[in-house]
Amino acid sequence: MKRFSITIFSILMCCLMIKNISAQDIDKSSSNSPSLLAQLVATDLQGSAKKIIDLAEAVPADDYNWRPEEGVRSVAEVYVHIAMSTYFFLSYLGAKMPKDFDQNAEKNMTDKKDIVNFLKQSFDDAQKFLSGYSDTDYDTMVELPFGKFSKKQLLMLTATHAHEHLGQSIAYARTNHIVPPWSK
Repeated sequence: MKRFSITIFSILMCCLMIKNISAQDIDKSSSNSPSLLAQLVATDLQGSAKKIIDLAEAVPADDYNWRPEEGVRSVAEVYVHIAMSTYFFLSYLGAKMPKDFDQNAEKNMTDKKDIVNFLKQSFDDAQKFLSGYSDTDYDTMVELPFGKFSKKQLLMLTATHAHEHLGQSIAYARTNHIVPPWSK
């Protein structure tokens, strides 16, 4: 619980920093350097990615089909959704989607090894993209299928979405008597 509180506190502090600093003040570096906000998001995403991957590896393959009830994502579907969403959000900021990206991967990908590799690749690709993301025009609006977001909001959504599903994955694991590796 203490680690959860620290994570929530860190996210809130990051949000407050972003809200109180103007876009011009966020990044004074050259246009070839990653923006400060992208660096913050990359660092935060790296932390949640490690926990998601560690938990995905700890869950037995037989439990990947488990779902809390009909109509709710299974363990496998949650992990695939996380990877797909990471690619999806960043693609609206200019990241390239994988050439073999399967829009139906949530339903088609069922093998634990493939899913864990997909998670790892999505987070590695996100880190590579964010390390070179130098755009600081954060107030530019981007149209997604479910609404308009500023680039700043979309960067933050990339990180917070991973946290949201990390929490879901922890609940799924604990319901199935699996202790998250970092809390043993």
